[in-house]
Amino acid sequence: PSQISMDENILVSRYINNPLLIDEFKFDVRLYVLVTSYDPLLIYVYEEGLARFATVKYDQTSTNIKNTFMHLTNYSLNKKSSDYVSCDDPEVEDYGNKWSMSAVLRYLKQEGKNTTLLMRQVEDLIIKAVLSAELQIATACKMFVPHKANCF
Repeated sequence: PSQISMDENILVSRYINNPLLIDEFKFDVRLYVLVTSYDPLLIYVYEEGLARFATVKYDQTSTNIKNTFMHLTNYSLNKKSSDYVSCDDPEVEDYGNKWSMSAVLRYLKQEGKNTTLLMRQVEDLIIKAVLSAELQIATACKMFVPHKANCF
């Protein structure tokens, strides 16, 4: 914390050396959050989401540190990989490089993970993220949005 300048906007990140993997692949989760009001604060989380997978199995050795298909999960990047697997069947949620959030939770539950606790922690993180910007957004809404029902 003593190295962080309070005079400028910065992004602080830390690489996770031992990430949670599914079938040895790194993945990220995309969830959709809607804030319909800041006064009172109303936050909705869509119960379905999306998981995006890397296209190369994760390996911690330093020789693979520059393999973007192993470390990054961006669709725009991985769709160019020869290992990218698309699933065109809307009924199949757990195949290929994109899964539904429901499929991820089912998988994690089968692996013995407490998915109820996980989702509570995710919701807690969402609330904290929204609260971190609440004052600035609520102030801007009061100043620039004449009809608060028209903005979310």
